[in-house]
Amino acid sequence: MTSQPFHGDRPIQSKDEDRFGFSALAERIADALTSQAAEKGFVFGLEGKWGSGKSSLLALILKQLSARKKTDVNVVEFRPWLIGDRDQLLAALFEDLAKAVAEAEHAAGDATGTSVRAVKGVAEQIRSFASHLAPVGKLTSLAGLIVPGATQLGDIVSKIAEAAAERSEGPSLVEQKEKLSEALRQLGCRIVVTIDDVDRLEPSEVRELLRLVRSVADFPNVTYLLCYDARALERSIETSTGVANGAAYLEKIIQTEVAVPRPESFALRRWFLAELQTFTECGHRRVSELQMVIDETGGRVLNSPRAVVRVLDSIRAFWPSLKGRVDLADLVWLRMTAVGSPNFYRWAEEYVTHFVAQSTGRAHVSESERILSVKEMEQALVADGLSWEKLCYEMHRHLPGIEVGRFNSDREERLYAKNVRNSAAQDIMDKRLASPSHARIYFTLLDPPDGVTEQDQNEFVAAAVSDWKDVAEVLHRMSAHRGDAGATKAERMLDNLLHFDAEYLKKLAIENLIVGLAEAADRLAGAEQVDAWGSPRAWYLTIRIYRRLAEVYPSKKFRAALVKISKHSSSLGFLTELLRRETFALGVYGNRRDPDKALGDRETFDRIAAVMIKRFRRMGLEGVMAHPCATDMLYAWSQAGGRDELNKEIERKSEDDDWLLAFLQKLYGPTSNLSRDGLATFFDSPAKLLRRIYLLSASDPTNVAAAEVIRSVKAGIHFDGDDFQAIVEAWEDRERSGEQGPGQEE
Repeated sequence: MTSQPFHGDRPIQSKDEDRFGFSALAERIADALTSQAAEKGFVFGLEGKWGSGKSSLLALILKQLSARKKTDVNVVEFRPWLIGDRDQLLAALFEDLAKAVAEAEHAAGDATGTSVRAVKGVAEQIRSFASHLAPVGKLTSLAGLIVPGATQLGDIVSKIAEAAAERSEGPSLVEQKEKLSEALRQLGCRIVVTIDDVDRLEPSEVRELLRLVRSVADFPNVTYLLCYDARALERSIETSTGVANGAAYLEKIIQTEVAVPRPESFALRRWFLAELQTFTECGHRRVSELQMVIDETGGRVLNSPRAVVRVLDSIRAFWPSLKGRVDLADLVWLRMTAVGSPNFYRWAEEYVTHFVAQSTGRAHVSESERILSVKEMEQALVADGLSWEKLCYEMHRHLPGIEVGRFNSDREERLYAKNVRNSAAQDIMDKRLASPSHARIYFTLLDPPDGVTEQDQNEFVAAAVSDWKDVAEVLHRMSAHRGDAGATKAERMLDNLLHFDAEYLKKLAIENLIVGLAEAADRLAGAEQVDAWGSPRAWYLTIRIYRRLAEVYPSKKFRAALVKISKHSSSLGFLTELLRRETFALGVYGNRRDPDKALGDRETFDRIAAVMIKRFRRMGLEGVMAHPCATDMLYAWSQAGGRDELNKEIERKSEDDDWLLAFLQKLYGPTSNLSRDGLATFFDSPAKLLRRIYLLSASDPTNVAAAEVIRSVKAGIHFDGDDFQAIVEAWEDRERSGEQGPGQEE
């Protein structure tokens, strides 16, 4: 594979580069340009849409013409877009004609003094005619460019000359033109003037150029070859002349028109693939997907040679930075989309950004945001001439979270969907656009700070084989790299681990994984470890990974590993979270029993609970309250079996009002409130306790801590009245009637 230069929309220059049979057509057009009757000028049109290959065909025509004898044909490549105004346009064209005539005469002569003087004579006639024409051009511009009594295309020169004759001495313009025409007729050499991209001129420049070639410079043996997109040129004519039908106007200018042949879609796609293979690499397993992209998306986008070149150059620009870091089929699809459907591409970039943020668990796409995203998607598709029905399967294959199987669902339910793809692990391994760890690379060329590279993954696997301490250390280092959405590389690694193939997981030292993940858990939680409800995402991912490992690791060994981490791991916050989940799943506490959600059995739970309660006891009540995860620890201690001893200690310390208020504030957080059932976990009489706190809040001056506790209780029962005393009495009535103890879980 060799490095290929950018094409840069450069026209082809030789028959060897011709992929679409333009060379044969170029030869025929060259013959036509030099075989027309020499008596009058001739205007030939080469028509094609932008990007259709007009410039390439023109280059091949010029090559054909340049190969012919100078005595037979001479070529002028006129570039009007480099010229400022009408007078300069006239001067430039006639100067180029003069040079071409000089070359032709010189080629036919013997280079003697006589022939040289003859050459100079005709060239001077052309320059003289142009110099006399320029002042008249200003006169006609002031007069509105149309001389009364003149046909638009026929005798403008005559009328202009008559108007100018009174202003000049010597031969009139008509006489000069007749003399010049005769000289050109006698020359016997065809002069072909080629003008590319006529349709890209300003409307006023288009008007002047067309009048120039058809009425002013229509000399014998001079043929004009104009290249243009007919529809674009017609619009410019209508704008600049005010005529209603630009096509009819153009028909009076162009005497013969040939359309650039449109290459077959198959040929364009084959060309694209052949060029792509010269500078990229694609894994064998993904070749069929790449071919599907070229056939399906390419069939829509690669509709002209220019489109092929633009997509190839786009990939060339990206490939050096992305080689080995992305999937080629996805990259080709995305670059084709960028070129062929720019509005949809911009939507896709925004969608992927939001999806990646959502996949970290640190962002949520609301229902209203989904609806807006669908609306913006449909607007983008319409703007690009597409529809959901046409593109949904392409989107499903390449973008993350696109659901196409739920035909009865609203469209907003098909975006940002979770677990849509059955090959999430393979997407990660293949560095697909649908992989959250790789998606942003396709748009930015840069690895996101939290993106997991192949090297990162290999390092983690090596650590898992080596030692649990290495697992914890690798994850800790990864946690220093945080992405835009707040997720760390460590969280991405955990998310990737969820999708490892079962057979691959069996090859790892699973006990090292279990212990290492636990040891890293609290450090990974980092700033998320606040005194509030809700679990850090690192804990949530770790527990999900444990469930995955339980499927591939012998049950006895797995449960032994859980007991091991409860004894030795320093991540007390994570261990507490794990203990509480098992407490509810096994029905040890509360009414949410669901053994299928438990990691271990009741025997394993009893062993873990005994170990954890012992660790809580060693910390002491004050030590637990000082821990960042005090809320969970207090509930776990009580609900896992340590209620009686814990409550006795709480009752003893609660004699001190300040301590009691500090303790109560540990039972709820910024996003939760204190309930009767929460109080019942630690106190035999929540009503009695509530009356005590209520009286403290009503003291003068107000006890701020007590008032805050009462506010939390009110918020928890949605109380916004004035008679809170009635609430206290209702709690007391419930206790007298025997409705004591915890009801709902905290």
